[in-house]
This record gives sequence, structure tokens and C-alpha cells, in this order.
Amino acid sequence: MTAVAVHTDVDGTLRRGSTIFDLLRYDADRSGRVAEGERFLRSLREAAAAGTPREVTNRRYFAWWRGRAVDDVARVARDWAAAGGPWAEQPVPPVLAAVERYRRAGARVVAVSAAFEPALVGVRERWVEADVLATRAVVRDGRYTGDVVEPLVGEAKARAVRAHAATHGIPLERCAGFGDHASDLPFLRAVGTGTRVGPGDRLVPVTRAVTRTL
Repeated sequence: MTAVAVHTDVDGTLRRGSTIFDLLRYDADRSGRVAEGERFLRSLREAAAAGTPREVTNRRYFAWWRGRAVDDVARVARDWAAAGGPWAEQPVPPVLAAVERYRRAGARVVAVSAAFEPALVGVRERWVEADVLATRAVVRDGRYTGDVVEPLVGEAKARAVRAHAATHGIPLERCAGFGDHASDLPFLRAVGTGTRVGPGDRLVPVTRAVTRTL
């Protein structure tokens, strides 16, 4: 198995659940805002169920962190990691195993996620050498504004992967990629070998014929 780099989504691909939701829950619990946090997350879930695009719900999520110091949120994330939070949801074994095989064969690990850096602390700990492409939260005077530069969803993921490859001289046709959601298809199609996590953790090669049926 050879590849220059392996690009992988995180939530639903490496692990079940949502890193940004789980980090928010941890923050709400330690700050005595559990009910408020659950109402906030429920509003995002309901919006998604009503058809609101992922790009919009992702952007709305960051309102929770408005006004919070970057250092404070980083500290919350480290405490969450120490408590086992990033991997509290069951990992997806076949994807973790595949990424590990690529890594041991010399491939560069590139995590590609709509989450923001603090929520991806688990990825940083598992693969300290990994590159992380994430949604960039806007910071002003050391505090989160509640906005983002661009939600890393759909075509934005593909653009980020292409830009990263161009910067580092990575030939995408010699790369592998893993994702689970339809919004991951653009970046999976950008690499040489794209794989989507299907029902029962089945790994399905991404081709035009397959993606029409998933």
C-alpha cells in the first residue's frame, strides 16, 4: 500500500459523533450551562433536519464561543482530552486501521475537518506529525468573535486539500482519502484513491457510479 499522503475526515469517519458538539457539551457541563448547551445544540440539529445547509449550521455553531479567550478554549480542550473526550465516541476501526497502514508506509497524515482546532485535539494527540485542515474561527484581540473565515464543508474541503497539496508539492493523484458524508465527496474525488464509509463501516471506493447510489 503506497501513497504520498492520506487525507481523512474526522467525525463519522475516524470516530462517531461530533467533536465540536462533544467539546461544547464538556464546556457547558464544567461552566454550569448544561441546559443552555443542550438547547443550543438542539437548535442546530433541528435546523439541519429542516434542510439548512451544513455550511450554515457550522457557522452558527461558533456563536457559542463568542467572546471567549483563545487560550481559555484551548485549556478547555486539553482538559477534555485528558478526560478521554475526543475518543469517547466509538472509533471507526477499519478507517483508523487503514490510516495507520498508510502512515506506517510513509504517507503524510492530513486531517480535513469542519471542526476547529481545539476540537481536533484528539487527532493532534494520536498523530503528532499530522497536518490539520480545519474551519478557521475568527479571532480578534485574543478572543473568538463567533464567526469563521469559511466553514470547511463540501467544496471548501476540496479547495483546502488542493491548496495544501500545492503548498507542499504533494501529487494528489498519489494520495488516499477517507470520508463518510456526501459533503466529503468533493475532496475524496480530488485524491487518487477516495473511500467512503458506508453502512456497517463498509469501506466503499468513491467512483461516479457508486456515489450516485450512496
